[in-house]
Amino acid sequence: MIRSSLALRLTLWYGAVFTLSSLLAFAVVYLLMASIVQQRTDDDLEGDIEEFAALLESEGLESVLDELMAESQAEDAGQVYVRLWDGGDKLVFSSNLESWSGLEGGQHTPGIVGDEVRLNTLSVPGRDHKARVIRGPIGLNLTLEIGESLADDEIFLGKVLKGFVVTLLVMIPSGGVVGWFMARRALSGVQRLTHTAGRIAAGALEQRVIVGPRGDEIDQLAQTFNTMLDRIEALIIGMREMTDNLAHDLRSPLGRIRASAETLMHGSDAHTEVGTLALETTGECDRLLEIINTTLDIAEAESGAARLNLTAVDLAALIVDAADLFQPVAESKHVCIDVDLPPDCIINGDLQRLQRVVANLLDNALKYTAPDGRVGIHLTDRGERIELVVEDSGIGMSAEELSRIFERFYRCDRSRTQAGNGLGLSLALAFVRAHGGEIKVESTPETGSRFTVLLGRAG
Repeated sequence: MIRSSLALRLTLWYGAVFTLSSLLAFAVVYLLMASIVQQRTDDDLEGDIEEFAALLESEGLESVLDELMAESQAEDAGQVYVRLWDGGDKLVFSSNLESWSGLEGGQHTPGIVGDEVRLNTLSVPGRDHKARVIRGPIGLNLTLEIGESLADDEIFLGKVLKGFVVTLLVMIPSGGVVGWFMARRALSGVQRLTHTAGRIAAGALEQRVIVGPRGDEIDQLAQTFNTMLDRIEALIIGMREMTDNLAHDLRSPLGRIRASAETLMHGSDAHTEVGTLALETTGECDRLLEIINTTLDIAEAESGAARLNLTAVDLAALIVDAADLFQPVAESKHVCIDVDLPPDCIINGDLQRLQRVVANLLDNALKYTAPDGRVGIHLTDRGERIELVVEDSGIGMSAEELSRIFERFYRCDRSRTQAGNGLGLSLALAFVRAHGGEIKVESTPETGSRFTVLLGRAG
């Protein structure tokens, strides 16, 4: 699911951290630039106060007034105003305040004490931009007030802010792409691990995770995973070899026991106690020999040592024969066998082993289908691959049972009320894989099961 994808969650986290970091960085840079711009304006205004104070001291009040008049008539007079106060309440000089209507006629007595200089920002009614105002003494009882529009500074900072916003809108998606790439790269080892684990779960115990050269945590996990797989595979192989060797060693004494029982049965009256015991012993030996032979067949097929007698096999005819063979069993249980087959379906395969695959699947379906149920067999020619489906309306299987049905000796029928030894599906899987095919199964409890066999036409 995309919602539960670790790569997506890492990408979202990376994108969120990247976005917040970018916003914080841009905010710090913007505030720093605004502070620098304001400091530059304040330095200019303070420099003006110092220049007028020096002019007053060196050349007198008339020179100061002449200079103030000249500045009030300059080209940028609409962006600057000046006022000179005497004693804090008498206005000695004022520039034209037509563009500063909010200040006209106002008594902005600065209330300067000693050498104190005050700077503040005003929002002037009727003007789009604020003004930076300085009030400071330039001489005895003379206070100079200079106001400068912050229009240029605010326009500059507005452009900077707009540039930041545009940059963020470009960088955030780019950060998401980079985050996705980094997350996928960081999780590539996990994906390899998951892919290998999936193949191992499907039965390919020889698979191993490729260990990268970086030696990071993912590579260490892969190495540990491979070591664990080596031990598990060794244990499984050991158990299978023990089972196979045990089965091989039991076959000979069981054969001799059966031969002895058969001799005793022929030499005694079948209705006597000895004859009955001999008959039962023969039957049990046959059952045990069947289990042993099937186990050895599975081991041979799984090890790759089985030699297939490949011939042209008509799967459609093979299935018709199998359905006819099991028809009496189906009729005795009142189960209907539905067959949907093409006229012919020729593949290159081992006839006897394919017969056993179909027979085991049919037998399994009939065994677990209740009376008045149905078993369907469908064969579809898909070009290079052939699809055989055996489905039933039986008891179905749970997810836990579904994961174990191909294990040797495993039976869904825990009470053992049905005949069998739990090897039929294991044998079918081994023979299908020996042909280079695979078996898939779907099942729902109390609804039925569906086995799908995929075989290559070339065998």
